[in-house]
Amino acid sequence: MAIRKLCEKSGVSTGAFYHHYHSKEDLPSQGFASFDQELQAYLAQADDADTVGMIRFVVLSLNQYVFDNAAGFAKELYISQLSIKDSYITRKDRPYNRAVLKYVERAQEEHLIQSGPDSGYITDFLLRIGRGTILDWCLHDYSYDLMEQSKKDLDFVLRQFMA
Repeated sequence: MAIRKLCEKSGVSTGAFYHHYHSKEDLPSQGFASFDQELQAYLAQADDADTVGMIRFVVLSLNQYVFDNAAGFAKELYISQLSIKDSYITRKDRPYNRAVLKYVERAQEEHLIQSGPDSGYITDFLLRIGRGTILDWCLHDYSYDLMEQSKKDLDFVLRQFMA
């Protein structure tokens, strides 16, 4: 989507856009960074006694965020990420990714999920499942309930890793 068209839809001048952003590629990174900040604030006060439940919550929270905030332009969002060399969405130092890793490591320590696969591998796998469901939803023109399918897919995969 062109900046001009994006600005028209948003009711913002292109000058105002470029005052805040260098390019349209900055939008997804800032959106996901904002999500990460909200997630960190929530996790700081969350009751995280149910470790597997927290893995589920964190992974699904991104899908919920995309559904709530980007449903109309999720395709453009993910297409833009394909053209960025260092995509924020896949950075391992992202708070979202680190949160999933933290709960996977804890679940392994508590013998709730298998300790055979490396915690990094399991984390990456779970994140791919989450992103993959969003991509599939886009490919099907948002024709199904993203959150229902995300929960079903993630729960199936989590069962495969249970100890």
